[in-house]
Amino acid sequence: MNKLPISVTLLSVVVAVVLWYVATLLERDRSWLDTTERSTAAQAFGPKAEETPVLGGVAALDCQSTERELQAQVDDSRYCTTDDDCTIFDFGYPIQCMTSVSKDEITALRLEYRKYEASCAYRVYYDCPSAPAERVPVCRNSRCEVALETNEFLKRETLEHLGIKSDE
Repeated sequence: MNKLPISVTLLSVVVAVVLWYVATLLERDRSWLDTTERSTAAQAFGPKAEETPVLGGVAALDCQSTERELQAQVDDSRYCTTDDDCTIFDFGYPIQCMTSVSKDEITALRLEYRKYEASCAYRVYYDCPSAPAERVPVCRNSRCEVALETNEFLKRETLEHLGIKSDE
């Protein structure tokens, strides 16, 4: 086989390294590129959304204070004498999902929760899950609580009454 002289091989390697170095320099300096294509492509997706500010310092402390006040108001609203006095207060964060309060206080609590949402707009919110158990408000020891009830017993009894074998 024919071999290239060592000088030609070295010259080829040096030229390749120099070309690689020039390409690397040009990649960093993109000011020579035409930006009109990029701007029209960006417009196709609509205007750029504004960044949501991160609350810290006084604003975050105000939200924490408002959350504590709301939670205290919910705790104070859990009085009852019978099960009919209670209702579910299911608003998610910062209220616990398993919360039951007096029906007499529900309107005031809803208004207070709206004020909380308005003053702490950048907090993380979540919704309370709803299945597979049904949450029922009950009065225990003069305090509104939440009892979980499932319909599995009723389902099993109905299937048994109809003579259908259940899969359980």
